[in-house]
Amino acid sequence: MKTFLALLTALFVIFSFPNFNQGWMAWIALVPLIYACFTTKPLGAFALGLLSSATALFGIFYWIFEVPGFRFYHALPLTIFYALFTATWCTGISWFHAWKKPQFLFLFAPVLWVAIEFLKTHIGFMSFSWATLARSQHAIPAILQVSSLTGEYGVTFLIVLANVALAGVILRRAYKQAVITGVLIGLSFLWGFYVLHHPVHGPCIRVAVVQPAIRLSERKTPEKRAASYRRLEFLTRKAAILNPALIVWPETAIRDLKRHPELIAWLKNLVFETHASFIIGASEFVKFGKAKPMGKASFTFKMREYNSAFFFSAHGGMLRPYYKQLLVPFGEYIPLASSVSWPAWLVPETVSSLPGKTFRVYSVSRGLHVAPIICWENLFPDFVRKAVGNRANMVVHLVNDNWFGRTAAPEQHNMASVLRAVENHVPVVIASNTGPSEIIDSYGKVLTKTPALFKSGIVSAEVSVPATKTFYNRYGNVFAFFCILATLFLLAVRFFISFRNRR
Repeated sequence: MKTFLALLTALFVIFSFPNFNQGWMAWIALVPLIYACFTTKPLGAFALGLLSSATALFGIFYWIFEVPGFRFYHALPLTIFYALFTATWCTGISWFHAWKKPQFLFLFAPVLWVAIEFLKTHIGFMSFSWATLARSQHAIPAILQVSSLTGEYGVTFLIVLANVALAGVILRRAYKQAVITGVLIGLSFLWGFYVLHHPVHGPCIRVAVVQPAIRLSERKTPEKRAASYRRLEFLTRKAAILNPALIVWPETAIRDLKRHPELIAWLKNLVFETHASFIIGASEFVKFGKAKPMGKASFTFKMREYNSAFFFSAHGGMLRPYYKQLLVPFGEYIPLASSVSWPAWLVPETVSSLPGKTFRVYSVSRGLHVAPIICWENLFPDFVRKAVGNRANMVVHLVNDNWFGRTAAPEQHNMASVLRAVENHVPVVIASNTGPSEIIDSYGKVLTKTPALFKSGIVSAEVSVPATKTFYNRYGNVFAFFCILATLFLLAVRFFISFRNRR
């Protein structure tokens, strides 16, 4: 029975995200697992959490097997590792429930979840933040507005609190905690509705996104690359009819831009003829030499790559590019390569990319200052907050989810950008190679998006650029730190009471 409850939670969590996209299920998804953990000792609760989380991870991340060369034996250790976080949470709530202090458990469960989620997002090269509970609410802007104060952790807190309160009502008729939860969620919704009905005060800027749908096979020969560039130009000229101030191309739309002056001249001409500024995703290959130990005159050479965003100003000139800073471990670089000999069957050789070191903010006009981010950098709230800083009032997210085929991965990826928009109160423009490309306003509402994957097209919209910054943008993860401190305090109290009772 308890195994069934753990798997039921996994099913509800899977259904909360695309492809199913039933976000309301997140508000009840944890109830079966919590109920099972309440009636199980900590070690058993750990096993239930591991089973439930591993099942949910496979259900959400099924698309990872679309990546060439990725096998089950790659997925298994990663699944077990990330399932340990939920298993730890289950152990904690089981241990606290045995204390018979429901008022402490009522607070402990959501703050522990937030503390664990924060840890999972800040553990070096294993940091990962995908399909968080908060992002299941991407289509409900009213509840998302609380993240302008707390970051997405506040939305997650409310969801876990609702699940714990509902489980408490079922198990021991804890109506008092349910009423408190209802009031908190109700106030959050009311405040969200209030915020949504106050228009943004700031200039309106038209932005256009080009979605070229460049297939992997089109990158292999000069002839096919030239055909994709002609498609980019055709779509760009089509977008220029709408007179946008900014036109955006997706991640790695152009191959090795700096080493091809004819491409730079072509792009400058496009800028001149369309009267728009451009942000363009491009790769940049550089050659590194290393002396062999046996001879000073003997070198080995290796190509390394920057994943870049280039800015071409409508007023003339190509500015210094932004280089992607957060590289995908085992995809764009090998972590700890100098000290760990990873087995070839587990970690195949990959292109060694170089990380950037600085953020860039590009001024499109007097009222529009854009911060570019690339690929999975949108998953990390702290990173985007720093990218926005005090100056940027729009984020451009360049992405290429070509590898994942016609799956839910691109939709799941884009959900994070919705939260980044609300947290920082800035519009976010998603320029995706294969879709969906989206333009999101500063409240997290999707203004327009391309209708299909792997289909070329354009999207354009006018966005209001706000002049104010949010509490989260100014002060960061205050709420998450509060949850961490509350977790440590409650654990200390629980340990102290247990030690005193044993004596």
